[in-house]
Amino acid sequence: MSASVAALKSHAVIVGAGPVGAVAALLLARHGIRVTLLERNSALVSASRASTFHPSTLDLLRSLGIDLAGHRAATTVTSLQWRNRDGEVLAELDYRLLIGLTSHPFRIHLDQQVLLDRLAELIADEPGVDLVCDTEVIALDAARAVVTAVSADGLRQTLKGDVIVGCDGSHSLIRQQAGLQLSVLPYPTVALRAYVETNLSALLPGSAPRPLSNLCYFRGGGDGVSVLRMGNVTRLIVRSSAHRADERRVAEAVAKATPWSLDSIAVQRIDSYRLGRGVVDSYLSDLGPVLVIGDAAHVTSTSGGMNMNSGIHDAFALMPALAGRLRGGADLLGVAHIAEERRRYMLHDVIPRTERVVRGLQDLAGPSLVTDLHGLAPLIANRAAHRNFLIEASLLDAPLAGLESITK
Repeated sequence: MSASVAALKSHAVIVGAGPVGAVAALLLARHGIRVTLLERNSALVSASRASTFHPSTLDLLRSLGIDLAGHRAATTVTSLQWRNRDGEVLAELDYRLLIGLTSHPFRIHLDQQVLLDRLAELIADEPGVDLVCDTEVIALDAARAVVTAVSADGLRQTLKGDVIVGCDGSHSLIRQQAGLQLSVLPYPTVALRAYVETNLSALLPGSAPRPLSNLCYFRGGGDGVSVLRMGNVTRLIVRSSAHRADERRVAEAVAKATPWSLDSIAVQRIDSYRLGRGVVDSYLSDLGPVLVIGDAAHVTSTSGGMNMNSGIHDAFALMPALAGRLRGGADLLGVAHIAEERRRYMLHDVIPRTERVVRGLQDLAGPSLVTDLHGLAPLIANRAAHRNFLIEASLLDAPLAGLESITK
């Protein structure tokens, strides 16, 4: 149970009430820190289409009283499949190999807004968190740990904290004004995402094994399509050199890599988004008591659904240590060590993992996209390699404060 508000002497100002900022606020409050959580929108709303929650993240969120796996709209993924254009299964990795390492030996696909709605409920019941919406931060004085914010009605105010936590997205003003550098290297491809309601499993050839996994990677004809099921909608994700929603490119990839044609699939709409990767040079500012986490600290390819999950892990890794520092029971070096461990993990482990499932598709090779299924055969034949792939894909080796990994 949280300490009484009167007993909360240290004060943290968190900028950005997305999933990472809201989780960070709850963690700090439950560790005895008073929190002001600033959000420029009128409520906790998501513009992101992030939808993947990994086993490690589901475990962590449950510790806050959030059970996403039990939500009626959650789509459970019990295996990862790779198939060829005839529908033949090239490899299938079974999440049941994670039993004993996690309470959730599966991943789920669920709209990020569901998490935000639950976080809003918890924050409303948490006396240690003051959520201030319709308020945009326009300046930071890192040395004094002061932010200047403007409300929707034009009222300007300054807020001082013992620490400022930037959770304000990939274009983070807090990061920029704290003197932290994030260089994002763009991939030469963009992602095209087609939304369909057609039951694709029913359209598999009669010789193709069923069922179709709720996450399946089709490869064939030098091309690839990722098929992600979410509720009643399936997303077909294709890499393209064109920076626009291009139905012709989606049709080409579907024809080359899958047993279907776009003519037989009812496409609702197609959108596109740029892809890039990068990690901040430091989570902690040298100018004052300021740190950044989540999208403000790292950008990854959307492959594997790593970035939001990693941001939530940032909060779980750093907020308990930060609370200890603010209460005087821990030194700054401990926080800095955890922050650097997280930074290195993102740079050297997470980003390469986001690239491996789309190797040959993420980058252009010559005039066309190519398919690379390197490494699948050993995964099929070797149970230990199979299990380790799923551990890494599930972020179950993620470093947390005071622990070597989530699994220990």
